[in-house]
Amino acid sequence: MSSAEILLQDGQVLSGSFMDYAVPRADQAPPLVLDHIENLSTRNPLGVKGLGEGGAIAPPAAIANAVEDALRPLGVIVHRAPLSSARVRGLIARATPS
Repeated sequence: MSSAEILLQDGQVLSGSFMDYAVPRADQAPPLVLDHIENLSTRNPLGVKGLGEGGAIAPPAAIANAVEDALRPLGVIVHRAPLSSARVRGLIARATPS
């Protein structure tokens, strides 16, 4: 049995560390092709579209779903956010195991 097989069998990492792997450099990255696509909105005279805080809508729901899934054995149901530690403890205290 080779030393590599022994290391793998013992659950040891075969490489010493991440220092054994070079971080890609800029000259190794593929070329970027940039393009500009216009698609004006018909909802207003300027043709602009609002973005606002669209990226902030999904995370609270995803976190609430993850907490509810993790606490499913306790029968916890999350109806609203934000989820502070005190609020999660309160949900657990009022939970009815399923």
